[in-house]
Amino acid sequence: MKKLGSVIIILFCALSLNAQLHSVVKLKNGSEIKGEILKQDETGIQLRTKDGSIWFFTNEEVASTEKFVPTVSRNGFYNRSTIGVMGGDQLSPSLQTVNGFAFKDHWELGLGMGIEQFYWNRYIPVFLEGRYSFLKKLTTPFVSINAGYELPVANFNSSKGGFTAGIQVGVTHYFSNHVGISLSTGYRFASLKVVNTWWDDFETIQQINRFEVRLGFVFR
Repeated sequence: MKKLGSVIIILFCALSLNAQLHSVVKLKNGSEIKGEILKQDETGIQLRTKDGSIWFFTNEEVASTEKFVPTVSRNGFYNRSTIGVMGGDQLSPSLQTVNGFAFKDHWELGLGMGIEQFYWNRYIPVFLEGRYSFLKKLTTPFVSINAGYELPVANFNSSKGGFTAGIQVGVTHYFSNHVGISLSTGYRFASLKVVNTWWDDFETIQQINRFEVRLGFVFR
């Protein structure tokens, strides 16, 4: 848990710093160059571009300088991959990836799968996820719901899997036109069937309530 928390803090700090370093220099000839401003004084502007090149423009050449603001596509295909911790009776890691389509600037619908563990059994969740982002900004809160089926991996003969559903709330922040990061927390329910084949072949239904915290990357 401490290691996961450290990773989350480091990632947010690194990506935030990276986002703050980029500016756009607009020249009077109509050109626009994005990069990190290394120096700006009465002689002009020194700029380092993404490929490491160093440029210098005199004040007579420069029309204006602006902070670079990504233009994120709100519609079309996307991928969201997350790593998380699920808690309750037992702490366990969880990996998920969702591929889907975003539409009308706020809505997303995707099909997801992953790998996670309930008690001593591992499962592959296959689920449908719907998500609503509240704002058309680089940083936006969201709410999502999902429902699907837990496919058993270990002990396949006795663990039959079962229904799962959940809800999440969180925040997404985009650092470029195509890449963002999200942090969320939520609730997960699962109803899992286990068949005991040692005697009498009786079935046990496990109803599991868990919370989850997830860190994810979004690619558009």
